[in-house]
Amino acid sequence: MSFNDRKGFSIIYIIRNGIRKVFSISEKLLFSRRKTTTPQEIIKHIVSSLHQKHLKSMGFRKSGNTWIRSENWTKVINIQLSKWNTSSKASFTVNLGVYIEPLHAISEEPPISGSLKEYHCDVRSRIGELLPDKKDKWWDVTSGVSPETLAEEVFEDISQYGLPWLDRMNNYMDVAYFFEEMDDHFMAALSYYLSGNITQAEISMTKAYASATKHFMPKLQRIAAVNSITIKGK
Repeated sequence: MSFNDRKGFSIIYIIRNGIRKVFSISEKLLFSRRKTTTPQEIIKHIVSSLHQKHLKSMGFRKSGNTWIRSENWTKVINIQLSKWNTSSKASFTVNLGVYIEPLHAISEEPPISGSLKEYHCDVRSRIGELLPDKKDKWWDVTSGVSPETLAEEVFEDISQYGLPWLDRMNNYMDVAYFFEEMDDHFMAALSYYLSGNITQAEISMTKAYASATKHFMPKLQRIAAVNSITIKGK
């Protein structure tokens, strides 16, 4: 092979090799783009946007998909992912809760081990329950969804319905009223008791007694007796 032949071969090899590298880089970029537009990545972006643009400045600290604001009573906001999520479609909802240590103790709930989670809260709701139509609400996410647009839509509901509910849960009477709305007369009775309204505590505990299951009855009677909450007509 002559020098010119070798030179020509080298040029062809360099061109082919360069083309392979270009295709390789292009494939990596395409894969990267696909990765960052999966529903799961979009939800991560939404969570980050909610934190950076809104909830952080309101005093909430973020842990995973949960925000916690430490006050006299701890307020919690949580993004719950659907267990049916796939690589092409996902959905999520918003849970809210309030952790009230005296209520947690008097209701004989087990002590919290580790960091506080939404399901540890003593007062809990889901965003759909707070909306005017009271229907459970989930946001659907596909690869074509705009994370920023959806994040603002989610925060609008949190701001208009979720945060006011959390702010309202700041005294035992309002907590008791909420439990009454949920037909949880047992927890309403304990909330009334902690508020000092013994008469209403007895009325609600009597309602709870009337509808209690055999499994729950011993706990109800024990807690009522320990705290001297009379069950009328027993």
